[in-house]
Amino acid sequence: MSVSFAETKESYLTLDSDGSQSFASLVQQAEDLAALSIAREFQQNPALTEVTIVITADRSRLRVPVLRSRVSRSQWQKDSRIEQWTRYFADSKLLLGFIDPNISPANSGQPQRINVPAPSRSASRQNDPAFRDD
Repeated sequence: MSVSFAETKESYLTLDSDGSQSFASLVQQAEDLAALSIAREFQQNPALTEVTIVITADRSRLRVPVLRSRVSRSQWQKDSRIEQWTRYFADSKLLLGFIDPNISPANSGQPQRINVPAPSRSASRQNDPAFRDD
């Protein structure tokens, strides 16, 4: 009786991000690095059955995960498009400083007014704990 064990490998890689590149180009660079790393891992180790790659970005001494790719050898052989096997960390754009948290895209610098109708007198009485309706 032969028993085979799944062999997996998890790697963490970091990209340096200077302030000159866009977030989209950083993600593209992370995808390229993940795809290259997965292909290399499967090529160098024939017994490997699954690879997980986590790509972080280092910007202003802050290290934030950008994406995580996890794929089996058979999945990779069928479809090596990295997007198929990748989870993107949505908050990384904000955490790396590509978005200013104090500026809302819907807010064009003008204060927003929200008109909230004032409660009617009877409604405010009914919400009063001492209100009795008998």
